[in-house]
Amino acid sequence: MPSTEHRPTLISRRPSTLAAAVLATAVAVAAAVPASAAAARPPFTYQAVDLGFNAFPARLALNERGQVVGTGPGGISFIWHAGRGKPLPLPADVQRFSVRDINNAGVVAGSVSDMWGGDQAALWRDGRVTRLAALGNEESEAYSINDSGTVAGYSRAPDWTDSTFLMRRGETIQVQRNNMYHGSPALLNNRGDLAVQYVTENWYQICDCLGGRWRNGVLTPLGTLGGSSWSPPTDINNRGEIVGYSHNADRVFRAYLWRDGTIRDLGTLGGSVSEATGINDLGEIVGHANLADGGSHPFLWRRGRMIDLTTLGLRPTDRVVDINVRGQIVGVRDGRAILFVRS
Repeated sequence: MPSTEHRPTLISRRPSTLAAAVLATAVAVAAAVPASAAAARPPFTYQAVDLGFNAFPARLALNERGQVVGTGPGGISFIWHAGRGKPLPLPADVQRFSVRDINNAGVVAGSVSDMWGGDQAALWRDGRVTRLAALGNEESEAYSINDSGTVAGYSRAPDWTDSTFLMRRGETIQVQRNNMYHGSPALLNNRGDLAVQYVTENWYQICDCLGGRWRNGVLTPLGTLGGSSWSPPTDINNRGEIVGYSHNADRVFRAYLWRDGTIRDLGTLGGSVSEATGINDLGEIVGHANLADGGSHPFLWRRGRMIDLTTLGLRPTDRVVDINVRGQIVGVRDGRAILFVRS
């Protein structure tokens, strides 16, 4: 069964290489974002492609090639590429592989369960599974993998505390020790930046869940939108931009974008609550936001404005997880894995 989540929506998207020409034309993030925003419809809509499998939003991942991997009820995992989907082929001694991420080489990060029980961080590639000795602990999970093969994840010790780890060129590094609230996100980009959740107090099963970025061994807090706690990250792109959700001064969750040391409120669709779940290398962001009537719709944040995705072909109940540089969005509709493609 999937790991216990402690966030409203968890994304598993990890970074990929973007051509220099594309980066040169990337849209700059607006210097200020209104508390609530609406925008004219862009010159495209979305078509929904059913990938043929059930999936949990927290267990879906998309890369820049349009490959999708996911895990659904019963621990059944799949891979979808070039219009075809199939169950994730596994060795005979692996009962289950739970998906977290996929890089552009098609290497999948996650965890395995086998005849000996327990979950262990592992990588999948072309039907082969490699178990990772993550700090030598009894339970672990690979949370993200970048295009150079560096892996980030968490590892739980026998006393139930867990640590964030980084595995690079055969070396395992303990980045930070977390508290009892194990399963902390560890989101990696191609620059080696790591977006994490960290704690300032270490009480039993209590987490203030502040967001931070590790770079070259230095932790930079992301801050909050005015609240005293809660700003966990949900995604990071290759420009080092981080998205997530944070308490504001009224202790209401709002989607945020962190860039160059500044955290910004992305607004809503007229209501009070929002959350960001994914960001691509062009700075386009997806997530969910409340309307004035209290309902929630998926959104696309583009060129400084929040767009209601139901005006572009999505349904109010669609759960969006991540977006790649092609503008493809992966998500879930009525329990089914869906790739939303621009047309």
